[in-house]
Amino acid sequence: MQHDMSLRELARAYGIYTEFHQFSGELHEASPDSLRLLLAALGVTADNDGAVSDALASKRHADASRVVPSEYVIRAGEHVDIHVTQPCSWQLLDAAEQVFAEGFAEHTIHLPPQSVGYAFLHVNGQGFEQVAFMPIRPHSAPILDRRGWGWVTALYGLRSKSNGGLGNFRDLKHAAKGLARGGAAFLGINPVHALGWAETEMISPYSPSHRGFFSTDHIAPDTDLGPTPKEELVDYASIRPKHRATLEAEFAAFEKATGNAEKATFETYLTEGPDGLEDFARFEALSEVLGGDFRQWDSKALKTQKVDPARVRFHCWLQWRAETQIDAAQTAAKSAGMNRGLYLDLAVGSRRGGAEVWMNQTSIAQGVSVGAPPDHLSPDGQSWDLAGYAPNRLAEEHYLPFRRLLSRLMRRCGILRIDHALGMLRSFWAPDDGNPGTYIAQSFETLLAIVTIEAHRNDCVVIGEDLGLVPDGFRERLQGSGLYSYAVWQYETYEDGWLYHANDLRAFSLSGFSTHDTPTVSGFWTGRDLDHWERLGWVAEDDKENQRNRREHQRNSLRAHCEFEGDIAPNELNRKINEQLVQSPVALVACQLDDAFGVVEAQNLPGTVSEHVNWQRRCPEWVEDFEKSKDITDLCAVFEPLTENS
Repeated sequence: MQHDMSLRELARAYGIYTEFHQFSGELHEASPDSLRLLLAALGVTADNDGAVSDALASKRHADASRVVPSEYVIRAGEHVDIHVTQPCSWQLLDAAEQVFAEGFAEHTIHLPPQSVGYAFLHVNGQGFEQVAFMPIRPHSAPILDRRGWGWVTALYGLRSKSNGGLGNFRDLKHAAKGLARGGAAFLGINPVHALGWAETEMISPYSPSHRGFFSTDHIAPDTDLGPTPKEELVDYASIRPKHRATLEAEFAAFEKATGNAEKATFETYLTEGPDGLEDFARFEALSEVLGGDFRQWDSKALKTQKVDPARVRFHCWLQWRAETQIDAAQTAAKSAGMNRGLYLDLAVGSRRGGAEVWMNQTSIAQGVSVGAPPDHLSPDGQSWDLAGYAPNRLAEEHYLPFRRLLSRLMRRCGILRIDHALGMLRSFWAPDDGNPGTYIAQSFETLLAIVTIEAHRNDCVVIGEDLGLVPDGFRERLQGSGLYSYAVWQYETYEDGWLYHANDLRAFSLSGFSTHDTPTVSGFWTGRDLDHWERLGWVAEDDKENQRNRREHQRNSLRAHCEFEGDIAPNELNRKINEQLVQSPVALVACQLDDAFGVVEAQNLPGTVSEHVNWQRRCPEWVEDFEKSKDITDLCAVFEPLTENS
């Protein structure tokens, strides 16, 4: 019993939940095996009673020996007093190791006001030398000065006269110009993280190789690839080889050219470009030979495998092309009148065998996957096969991987959505061996401070995706730092399914009726999602009628809120829904482009991979026709009240 108590104390000391309430309300107690596995994921040896005693003693000693906290969040412009447990000399340094302030303290360090950024407090005295990481955060992330609205679409699904079948960054630029009329403030797209050159079958934008680099699938070649085929679905297997061969040929021509201004710009990019660029390009080059999952690389082969410098340069060139084209799309969007421009999406995590993990192995949790606890749909819980950062290891690196990827994304957009923002507070880790998982606490205040710092630096509005049940006070803490909530109207219901009135939606939020993961407006109305659930066997035979009755109850709530009776055409329903959202208190309204065109099928059905068509559905209209589209014009008229008040 004593050993079990020590194990639990050790787990709690590292932020591991020893118990939590399940979806059913029952209290789940983490097993000793699960606790040992999660401790191992953090790099803490606890596989026997002696190891637990040693680790606990070491942790207690380390905590007691701190003269100052290992990290300390402060607000810009404020005087700060920091208690020290021993007399010490101290220096406050910035990231470039320039001294801000210094002195000697008996009991308290008095820090003068600092500007937004990162600082490092070095203290030393008799027998000790320590560093505290100090994020200096603004009062909040950027706040909108008026309500607004915008569009959200799937980049891969855009049709154009020249993309050859897969939407690209040039299409994004044209789409922004065509959708900016009517006062739209933003154009949102799916994540455009790097999927990995060697992973030719990967199509999910939420399973990237690295979130800090960009997808090469969406680079627009200078060569015209021809019009998008008429088929409804993207055929990645036929498009990628032609697209990649075109990029290879253009790179070869680029390398042969001399006296080229673009080449000089590229050379500057290589020397001044993003941190980690060469390592990322090296991973991509190695993956071409050894495979896209580095966990399968043969260690002996890796030692003798020479990396072709030309291939490293090629993959750097691809990132340069991607960044240049995304920047051009953002410039075009803002020039066309979108005051926020692009709205990008940060996925929960990266694939465990991808570049982000390979480049940050010292800070990644080992032997576990980010996932979700058991619920009514997944009684055994879920493993998403995505990597999670170990909080203790990430803190030792002063959160540099997280800071870098936020900076790279926010630099290229006016709005960033952080998927599963609850992950900044706690993450659910599922062990690889099948043992039940549990939660682990994250350094919430520090991570939140980093988000506000990077948002402030890049003038980027932040949406914290907070769908579902969240701990009391979580939304308030996000909003107190300027992160907007994410309210999907079809999810905002009473227990019986009746939808809230739009006036009752969270005011400090971005809201829309549908997302890529939900039924479209038309699909919701016709119960298309229920059709799929029944086809997949997710609904018990004796529950099918209940589910259909619940949906009719939800339809009745829309009839009541939107003031109509009987059936209704999809476009008219979408118009009425958005009229209600315009009149609601929400800060931002997001309209799915699919809903503007009356599309029935959703882009993704959560919980499926090969059982359902995901991430392949094309937009019904051509990008070149957006400016004259009657469906778009009609919806722009709905949003006029927001435009007039801006």
